[in-house]
Amino acid sequence: MVSSVVPAPHLSRRAARPYDEEAWPPPRSTSLISQGDARLDALLVHADAGRDRILGDAYLGRRTADVLTHLHAWHLLFFDWMDAEFAREEPDFPAPGYTWRDLTALNDALYMAHRHWTYPQARDLLIESHARMCALLRRLDDDRLFDTEARPWLGRESLAEVAHECLGNHYAWGEVVLAKAEAE
Repeated sequence: MVSSVVPAPHLSRRAARPYDEEAWPPPRSTSLISQGDARLDALLVHADAGRDRILGDAYLGRRTADVLTHLHAWHLLFFDWMDAEFAREEPDFPAPGYTWRDLTALNDALYMAHRHWTYPQARDLLIESHARMCALLRRLDDDRLFDTEARPWLGRESLAEVAHECLGNHYAWGEVVLAKAEAE
């Protein structure tokens, strides 16, 4: 049986996806943040309309709140990466004990850690972590943010690409999951 689950974006390799509509790369962090803000607003409108929905095959029988906590959890991972970098340590990318080949297991672990949140709590957590992430991006140097060689732990990706995957592009994924669940 082929799964109909919409896969979450793979943060370690940039690939075209049908929900990736924004021009890449944006010229500055302000554009990256604006794209994320717009996508978050659109996602929340969609999520609020189905706040108590069970998402069925679109997202492993999980809830709308679980989409929001998934996004929030990836923001927390981003903060961990930056905290390690600021401490002059190499970040565990994507997470301690996980490689990109373990992405499904990592996402399942994130679900288990955050599944207890109610929809209002999940919504508030996502809004708060989005704001923190945008504030962090505003403090970073744009040249280094978009430099694909500035952070060897990212391979040949820039931190801006990874931030986009955690912000606007990930929110677009959430919209696709919600739309697919609504259509079921």
